[in-house]
Amino acid sequence: MLGKSKQNLSQSAMEGLIWIPVDNASLEVVEKMLHGRDVFTSGFKNLDFNPYKAAAYLRERYTHKTQFVFRYDRNILTRLKGLVRGENPTDQHRMACAIQVLAQVSEAEIEPNIGLYELGTGTSAVDAQRELAVFRRIDNTHPQILADIATGLSNSIDHGDLGEASVGPETAANFEAVPDRWRASYSACLKIATLELAQLTPEEKLLELLRWFEEGLCFLAPSIILANRYLAPNAHRKRLFKGLRSKNRDRALAGIRNAAWDLTFIYAWMGDLRAMHASGRIVIMASLDKGLHSIARKMMVVGEDDEHSEISQERLLEDEYLTSWGPVQGKRVLDAYLATQARRATHPEKRRELTIEYTNNVERELEEEIRKFKP
Repeated sequence: MLGKSKQNLSQSAMEGLIWIPVDNASLEVVEKMLHGRDVFTSGFKNLDFNPYKAAAYLRERYTHKTQFVFRYDRNILTRLKGLVRGENPTDQHRMACAIQVLAQVSEAEIEPNIGLYELGTGTSAVDAQRELAVFRRIDNTHPQILADIATGLSNSIDHGDLGEASVGPETAANFEAVPDRWRASYSACLKIATLELAQLTPEEKLLELLRWFEEGLCFLAPSIILANRYLAPNAHRKRLFKGLRSKNRDRALAGIRNAAWDLTFIYAWMGDLRAMHASGRIVIMASLDKGLHSIARKMMVVGEDDEHSEISQERLLEDEYLTSWGPVQGKRVLDAYLATQARRATHPEKRRELTIEYTNNVERELEEEIRKFKP
């Protein structure tokens, strides 16, 4: 697959040498680029593992037989596909190439499915399968070609240099199907958006959201963190729900769906973390979105199925609220959250499953509120 190119040798932890199909100067630049942008969340918060060094992956792979997977956000797939279409490379295009180079050199698998589900459910499954085929050709392209684009030595991929499309496990996937947590994420984002448009104070908005979560018996920690960072007085609102106050209300809904896919991506990665021991796979979250990494890293301290998850979530939200709201308002919001959680813990239906009919009705009602808003 890799063909002939400038290569370097890496001393492995075992007695032997590993061929690396990218020249050493390019690899060093790629690693520095990625570290500078901090585009990976590894799940190794307290371990001595550098996710920006190819040697770290190779050492684990050949010494401990560790299997690594890079879970790609859609923003990486879009930039890589854009290069194939002839787009002039921006910094983000080059960063996407750098991510792809490290994944290939590290001999890791790449998981692009959440981004493809986003395309498949929003446009068509056919388009998602076509994008998958393009990505697999890029994935089979010699990494030196991508490294040259990442480092600025080249500005395009010659179609003759693209690898052959390969068949991966996603080929039979139904990209029109809705992945786990999507509906809950979308409903939460719709509710957050309607509250942002409401004539309420920031504290009133968040308290109303907690009441709404309690009513639905659905407390999803990433959704609550996202809501807090959006509704708090010092929040940076512009980057979350794009076009929320646009005259084109379809554009507003598209921005909300985009935020919901971000949450779905985080949930998928959290599932990877919980399944790590059973699957034997260590999954690296790769994204160009700093906000996404910020929420994911906060979630690394808590797992919904962990033995001490309630205590962990309480500490997680305490830090989150006090940081965002200050000691006085933050304490009020935190107390309200803890009170709703206490009522939930004793509710006779606390573990009920939300039906598709219920979530569909919630979505329709909230979408109608968004559509009725007059900018």
